[in-house]
Amino acid sequence: MDVGIIYLAIAFILYIVSAVKDIKKTKQALIAFGKILLTVLPVLFLVFILMGIVSVFVSKETITSWLGSSSNVFGILIGEIVGSFALISPIAIFPFAGVLRDRGAGYGALVGFVMTGILIGVSTLPLEIKMFGRNFTIVRNALTFIIVFLMGLIFMLVL
Repeated sequence: MDVGIIYLAIAFILYIVSAVKDIKKTKQALIAFGKILLTVLPVLFLVFILMGIVSVFVSKETITSWLGSSSNVFGILIGEIVGSFALISPIAIFPFAGVLRDRGAGYGALVGFVMTGILIGVSTLPLEIKMFGRNFTIVRNALTFIIVFLMGLIFMLVL
């Protein structure tokens, strides 16, 4: 059975239990769900378009040569750099990484892409500097980049 169907069934059962217990709070939960859905859907829609563009216009050979397991350290670094500059939400980064994997990207490069996409945001650096200071921001991002690189190496060697 598909995992997605299992999750939907569990959510449906929990909503029924919630409605039996307190219909007013269940309605509030459904309204909150609708607001979250309206926030997330446009992002996912754009990511799906981007995934389609990558699938059609970027050859499997190109992805394999730049991000494949034979690209070694270079692939991890490319994945990290692209992830750092990607303006993609964490909820959408995994489906996009799945497309890259299906097109030949290696696990080391995928770890670099996913982790830096979530943990390093070049577009948010000015805000981070304003909130935490320049030194903190530089050290945090540099350490994150190094640690993610090491994680990519481990995944590349193990998988």
